Amino acid sequence: MEQLAQFALSVGVAYLVLEFYCLPLQWSVSIRRAKLATPRLYWRALIISLTFAAIAWFFVGASSQLLVASIALLFASFLIKLLSTYLPDTARYFIGSQLAQVLVFLLLVVDLSHAWHIVEPLRQQLMQPKVMVVGLAYLIILTPTSKILALVLQRWSPVTQQPAQNLPMAGQAIGMVERSLVLTCVLLHQFSAIGFIVAAKSIFRFGDLTGQSDRQLTEYVMLGTLLSVAISVLTGLAAHALYHALA
Repeated sequence: MEQLAQFALSVGVAYLVLEFYCLPLQWSVSIRRAKLATPRLYWRALIISLTFAAIAWFFVGASSQLLVASIALLFASFLIKLLSTYLPDTARYFIGSQLAQVLVFLLLVVDLSHAWHIVEPLRQQLMQPKVMVVGLAYLIILTPTSKILALVLQRWSPVTQQPAQNLPMAGQAIGMVERSLVLTCVLLHQFSAIGFIVAAKSIFRFGDLTGQSDRQLTEYVMLGTLLSVAISVLTGLAAHALYHALA
């Protein structure tokens, strides 16, 4: 198990160093623009495959299985990167392409290490009710809570449309991050950190909410923040209690 972890972590570190520190940024720009027409697409896949083969050779030794795995990785890296060039250049698709690449690495590491016997116990661990309770708590305080807050607060909304200088959907994103941090603090029993999170948000909004004419907006933001924090804390307490009740 320890060698498997070392193998997987070595591959992960090597990929991060290659993809984000060694390969020039211009390569990604060129690949997105020219797609199949640029040789950098092929060179990238080849470099990743050869690096993986070198690391795998150190851990499992040379074999025909390693050759097949390296060729499979070559084509997988090529196809994943090529497909990403046809998708919108957004965080969602970028994270998705990176997860696909990591999944390929994990499958090859497990296969070369002949460690398929650990997959089923790992799946059983992830499917345990205690783990699912924590996952459910985070799912609740993200988009569902945003929808609930929008419905509850709409009767007090002081604006009819978003000001031009505001970032689109920024408020919703800030709320999700805030609730995720609060929920994490509750699950870790770090309640003092919740005050720091709320105070930090209040300080950053202070400059926008100091005018007398912004009193309605100030009350609206305060109400939204308090409701958001309250839902996160209650969800965290419920998840914490249920987690320990299932022990």
